[in-house]
Amino acid sequence: MGKDSELASTLAQGKTVIAFVPEVKEGDEKFTKWLLSTAEKLYPKESIEKLILQQLHVFASDLAWKDPLVREWARDPQTMDRQQAMKLLSAKIKAHYDKRASTLKDIHPLGIQVNLNTGVANGVLVVRSASECARLIRRVLLNEMEFTIARENANGWEYTKLVEAISGCTYRVVSGDPVLTNAFWNFYLLRTE
Repeated sequence: MGKDSELASTLAQGKTVIAFVPEVKEGDEKFTKWLLSTAEKLYPKESIEKLILQQLHVFASDLAWKDPLVREWARDPQTMDRQQAMKLLSAKIKAHYDKRASTLKDIHPLGIQVNLNTGVANGVLVVRSASECARLIRRVLLNEMEFTIARENANGWEYTKLVEAISGCTYRVVSGDPVLTNAFWNFYLLRTE
């Protein structure tokens, strides 16, 4: 996915940013199995138990401190119940990616950036499946994106959003805050090239 700052700097240039965050379905271990089979290819000498522990560390680094069962597995990987460990790893992967998608889409401070040349606020588009990502890239390249206009209130001011259809994310936003509106009209539109 790259660094958040790279997403923000690309948005600030007025370019479309698509962030693909995999969606892991509840109880579905297909993604977990794929991840572990990839890890097995990369680390053929490691046991599956150690690979599961490594991935648990990646997706829930504090688990060995909080969960006595994981702590026991870390002490002696041979005590691991693989089925139980796979379910736990799948749940932690799902939670990790759900939180990441929600953060980028809804609350990340770098998720909306103002293009310094135009004053237009641009938002990151978060998609959760490869097919959504492909459809969105196609629409961007062919200039066939679809939007809805939404009006919302925040801090007592109304603002208007252009919401992209596939991702449901804010693509552009205009503030209703009079100070920000004044700054836009007085700074960006009076610039001479």
